[in-house]
Amino acid sequence: MKKLLISLLVALGFSGAQAAQFSPDVDINSKTIQALIDAGSDPDQPHPLEHHFYCYSLDSLKKIMTKGESLGYRVANVGDTTYDGIHYWYGDLIKETVLDIKVINSENALMLKLASEFDADYDGWGTPVVE
Repeated sequence: MKKLLISLLVALGFSGAQAAQFSPDVDINSKTIQALIDAGSDPDQPHPLEHHFYCYSLDSLKKIMTKGESLGYRVANVGDTTYDGIHYWYGDLIKETVLDIKVINSENALMLKLASEFDADYDGWGTPVVE
């Protein structure tokens, strides 16, 4: 059953206003790390942390992805869609890291700052189980 857990996504649901606080959700991050370990993930192995963003303009998405690349993140899963009559763009910034709460909290705070800076919504992070 643990093998079926391919990816765990933390849907933090931060809005631009909340992102301005830049405070990581330590409780959710801790619970997510523990859930990954319980599912068989080795916390000492590098995990591809995917940070998910939603933007309401293509320009905003391009800027946040460019900034992420300059900080050493890989860009993936870029696209656009319409939901409930609202058109938006989305993309992930990915970087390998171990499941260390201090590192994840630091990344989480950075992603909140980027979301605020580029008028985006940070939707949290996810990663597959890595054994």
